[in-house]
Amino acid sequence: MSTRAAPLITLLLAIVAIVFVNLLAQRYKFRADLTGDKRYTLDRATLELIQGLPETVTVTAYFTGDLPPELAVVRQDFKDLLVEYAERSGGKLVFEFEDPGSSDLVAAKAMQEGVRPLLAQTRQKDRSENIQVLMGAVVRMGERSSAIPALQEGPGMEWILSSAIAQVIRIEKPLIGIMQGHMEPSTRDLDELATLLNAQYDVEATAIYDSFPINERFTSILVIDPKDSISAWHLKLIDDYMAKGHGVVLAFSAVETNLAVSPEARMRDIGISPWLARHGVRIGPGIVVDEHCGQVGVMQSAIQQPISIQFPYYPLLEQFNEHPVAHGLDMVMFQFASPMTFIGDSTKLRFSPILSTSSRSGLKYTPLTIDLRKKWTDADFPLGPQVLGGAVEPVDTSAGRLVVFSNGNFCTGDQGGQQAALPKGNLDLMVNATDWVTRNTELLSIRGKQKNYRPITDPGDTERSFLKWLNLLLPIVVVLLYGLFRGQWRRQQRKRRMAPDHVR
Repeated sequence: MSTRAAPLITLLLAIVAIVFVNLLAQRYKFRADLTGDKRYTLDRATLELIQGLPETVTVTAYFTGDLPPELAVVRQDFKDLLVEYAERSGGKLVFEFEDPGSSDLVAAKAMQEGVRPLLAQTRQKDRSENIQVLMGAVVRMGERSSAIPALQEGPGMEWILSSAIAQVIRIEKPLIGIMQGHMEPSTRDLDELATLLNAQYDVEATAIYDSFPINERFTSILVIDPKDSISAWHLKLIDDYMAKGHGVVLAFSAVETNLAVSPEARMRDIGISPWLARHGVRIGPGIVVDEHCGQVGVMQSAIQQPISIQFPYYPLLEQFNEHPVAHGLDMVMFQFASPMTFIGDSTKLRFSPILSTSSRSGLKYTPLTIDLRKKWTDADFPLGPQVLGGAVEPVDTSAGRLVVFSNGNFCTGDQGGQQAALPKGNLDLMVNATDWVTRNTELLSIRGKQKNYRPITDPGDTERSFLKWLNLLLPIVVVLLYGLFRGQWRRQQRKRRMAPDHVR
């Protein structure tokens, strides 16, 4: 073989190898998901759902054709997800894409089926303008359908699609009751929570009546932030309801405060403590403070401009135990919560802590005046983690499950006297708790699969100083070593050239 022909043959062999690898890749697909939360791998619950479809499910995706680049990514991500669903379902799931911008009839049909228009900003000819776009889908099986009003970039697309498929498969969704009658927040304040619950449940407001037991058409009931007294008779009716296997979630603030009106904080007594004690739980006394906390806005008197300050009465919770209610949570914020203790008989009741404060926590006892400008020191956080939520279930009976949180408004729109958007973890926590007490945990692993909150861990003063000096000195050391190496190499070169037998 001539020396001139060798490179050509090598090139041809490389081309043949590339073509062969591509043919194999088309026939045998392989993909490695290197993300920590496996966001590009279908969850086991999703696979069981789509592989067990009783009949063909059709997904019609409505995406406006001329989308801005940042929204076109959502369309491609959703299409990739549908392709994988279709392949893994064995042909039981099919999909189609329609462009509402191509026809007014298509746009009207999409909105009639539940797809919600969104406003998007686009830039044309050096000017910005708002346009209306559609980015949703409708899932159908037979005569039943479920709408996905709007899809947005970010985690959770698998959960949205799988829950929509589960809705069309399920002939009748379980009914969840939202308790009213004890100064609980209105259903309007629970809109965000109800929207998430509606993916798997029907949600209705209900009340306890003296003359009737709690209606058993409710699979579970949620008692969220009651502020008025609950009579012993009503609590007995809840016990009777749970004895029949139904679940209860209680979010109760044992601390009474409203910073918008007064800085005073005191313990609240609505007559629920003896009932909790019978179920092995004690809430309080005191208010938990945590060095790892949220912030509040305070006006600077000099310039009348708000600034954000750390507020230890709003603990940021990242310590979650191995329990289904805590699955997939990344961060939850409570407000004016009290410590929770198990005081029951462990031979009859099983208590599982769900979430706790950080190792730098403390307790403040009431009555207490909240000072927003207090200078917090290490002495304020002498305690370790404090439990703020737990799950209780009987060991030997078929009675219902109970989940208790020591903060009532963590999942309501009323945040410290102001209407505010809720952290995703707060809502996921309550939905997880509802799933667990309802014994409906099939899709729970999907909702919490992808984490949004990924804080950078503080390495501490010693490691921080080491890294700082390393960043400063390492480049200098590398340059010096390179200079020494190159100088030595150049000296060796000169010696070889000066040797008598050196060939020029």
